[in-house]
Amino acid sequence: MPQLGPLEIAVVLLIALLVFGPNRLPELAKQVGGALRELKKIQQNIRADLRDMMNDESDGAAPPPTLPPKTDGVDQVGGSDAIASLDTGSGTDGESATAPDAPSEPAHPLPPPPETD
Repeated sequence: MPQLGPLEIAVVLLIALLVFGPNRLPELAKQVGGALRELKKIQQNIRADLRDMMNDESDGAAPPPTLPPKTDGVDQVGGSDAIASLDTGSGTDGESATAPDAPSEPAHPLPPPPETD
């Protein structure tokens, strides 16, 4: 944005005086001054609200949740005993149990393909 020096301001005021006239120029200046004052108040309120929000979050808020540390398949609380206690035996009717992540049948079988004539 270009800088306005004293000469540029004088030219703008002279043009405003010619366009609006000497009777209306003070009224126009008063309206512009009031509008600038309102904008400054709004800007100060927004800055204060943002500052309050930033202070509220950093002072009393709990830290963001974190994930537990990654383990290599060994339960840190129970050690290797916890792994040995997992159910890897046979089912109730003597069949061997399957791993939970590899089901023997899909949970939702696909429908048969449509018949074509």
